[in-house]
Amino acid sequence: MFVNRTFELDFLRQRYESGRAELIVVYGRRRVGKTRLLQEFVKDKKHIYLIADVSENILDSFSRVVSRQYRFVRFDNWDDFFEFLSAVDERVVVVLDEFQYLYKVDKAFPTILQRWWEVLRNSKIMMILCGSTISTIYKISLGYGSALYGRKTAELEVKPLKFADIKEFFPNYSARELVEVYAVLGGVPRYLEEFEDTDIMTNIKNKILSRTSFLYNEPMNLLFEEFKDYSRYFAILNAIAEGATRFGEISDKSRVPQNKLPKYLMTLEQIGIIKRTIPVTEKKSRRAIYRIADNFYRFWFRYVYPNRSFLEMNEIDYVLDLIKDQFNAFVGQAFEDVAAEFLVSRLRCPVGRWWYKDVEIDLVGLGKETYFFEVKWKDLSYGEAARILRELEEKPKKLELAGKRNMD
Repeated sequence: MFVNRTFELDFLRQRYESGRAELIVVYGRRRVGKTRLLQEFVKDKKHIYLIADVSENILDSFSRVVSRQYRFVRFDNWDDFFEFLSAVDERVVVVLDEFQYLYKVDKAFPTILQRWWEVLRNSKIMMILCGSTISTIYKISLGYGSALYGRKTAELEVKPLKFADIKEFFPNYSARELVEVYAVLGGVPRYLEEFEDTDIMTNIKNKILSRTSFLYNEPMNLLFEEFKDYSRYFAILNAIAEGATRFGEISDKSRVPQNKLPKYLMTLEQIGIIKRTIPVTEKKSRRAIYRIADNFYRFWFRYVYPNRSFLEMNEIDYVLDLIKDQFNAFVGQAFEDVAAEFLVSRLRCPVGRWWYKDVEIDLVGLGKETYFFEVKWKDLSYGEAARILRELEEKPKKLELAGKRNMD
């Protein structure tokens, strides 16, 4: 299913219509819909769509694909391939999907492309390099000092869908059910496609907790592929899932030394799995906390990873009962994100959490006026709602006090 992606398609179409040579890096996590986006983009355009892999004879595969659209060609080396492209005298989109594999097979590939781009930059070629292994993508194309740094004409990160987009996957779900499924799966299209039009707990049981399901080992498989020292990333994510949110707590619980922890945290944040958060009123702060930003990873490390022994013994109902007992509390954090997304679209200003010592405000909006919100995922009586409102009215006084102390 292809949903939304209006911004991404408009961006690519504008680049295409420029008529100039383009070298664009499209990147994002696996399963997020990059290939589907590019297929949608090129469907009405002259294009060469090439999917890379780690085979030694990848150029033979490329030769066969190109020969079906042009004259018969045979690429014995990368120079042959790029020389062919340099002779193409028409607007054509060339997609190298999973291009990080080309680097795995031949470490010289980025340098060869860098050299040939000096020729192709005067052509009509629109070349799109699409990759999923984000740590490798940064190394060869995005990071300062990489072979393609300064050569690429643009970059586009394809991010998970927002909450507002997922209703198209579940047209029969209520608003409550949509929040629940978003809390479990997040906005990754491939994961959303796994769930069927049935209740949330049945989907969790059959599509996540079952050892034969696609999602059962998904985070583990992706971390194995992304990182060589995956065990430390596992330890860090497990520590955060168990409630360690501050730097020192994460180091202690994961047993990753504090002098090495920043590298791992930065990488996990870079690929969108965790998020470093500071109070919304501050630009810099030592009071940062970390949380798992990807909802499915958060669910998996909370309920699947620590209970794998039970699940491997097919004790699915036992784990499902654990989930049912804690589910409303679990959904609550994701509901804050849903509320923040909604408020940003309405208030058109920064919205985020605020805390100081033992005082927390779920969401604060910093517009021409300052807005304060408490977000609760539970049924409240009138009395409970009134009490929460009274407490909220007192909290901004603490915010003002904290601001004065930070200025001193």
